[in-house]
Amino acid sequence: MKKNNVLKITSIFSIAIFVISFSMVDQLSRVFAHSFNSDDSSYFLGLDKRTKIELELAEKNYPLNITLSMDHSDNAARLVYDIYYADDDIVEDSDFIKRYNKEVSSSNSTTYALVVADLLDEVLRGYADALAIDTDLTNMSNLVLIDELKNLAKQSNSTNISSNSSDDNEGTRSEQSKLVSTNNSIFNYADYETAKALLVEIKDIFENHLKSASDNATNSQSVNAISKLEKDLEKLSNLINNNGSPAEVMELVHLQIHPSLQAGFGLQTKMNMDGQMNMDGQMNMD
Repeated sequence: MKKNNVLKITSIFSIAIFVISFSMVDQLSRVFAHSFNSDDSSYFLGLDKRTKIELELAEKNYPLNITLSMDHSDNAARLVYDIYYADDDIVEDSDFIKRYNKEVSSSNSTTYALVVADLLDEVLRGYADALAIDTDLTNMSNLVLIDELKNLAKQSNSTNISSNSSDDNEGTRSEQSKLVSTNNSIFNYADYETAKALLVEIKDIFENHLKSASDNATNSQSVNAISKLEKDLEKLSNLINNNGSPAEVMELVHLQIHPSLQAGFGLQTKMNMDGQMNMDGQMNMD
């Protein structure tokens, strides 16, 4: 009896530590979060890709699933607004067409690599929303929680916790379980459709704009990075299409795909504080 009580106390203490750690990392995420330096061209093209995807999904679901069609239509309308007003110089349709033709015809592999990086963030957000996960999968700082989450998941599976646990603890256990579990329930199917469609678009961009860059690469590191990128994008697609664990998806994007984009196309990262973080999550202060 005493041993069971000790196990319960130990498990509850572990969850309390997780709640504190999660809160601290959530605060730190605003400091240590990184992203690639983007430009107006990649932002514009990224919005263009996302708009077309939502329009296609709206049409695909009509008239068989009106609810999904409306969800995608709403997303498309918002994105059309965003892309139209992305440039202050656009005041009428002819201005937009000129800007559109310019970006489509003049963008290079580096620009499209930035587009892929932007779309990957949207995949992570969409997948999290589809599974009703609160953790920001786009934030590299949250990777420090993954090992702890896995350990806590093992403890929760082997230890019975009192049914009188608080709702907050229940919510914490539910969140950690979803992060490390496969075959989570899909709560928001429109977001899931969008995430999968974005992955198809990303692979299309790779085939048409990035893959050929390896032929002109000046060093073996770039060639190897582009080759690895192709394989990891396929792995990411398989993970999300087969409802893989968000933790594994997050690790693949941040620790494998992002470094390949950086090495293959010379992308630079930025931070929200004075300092630099490399793709392994290590920080070098100026």
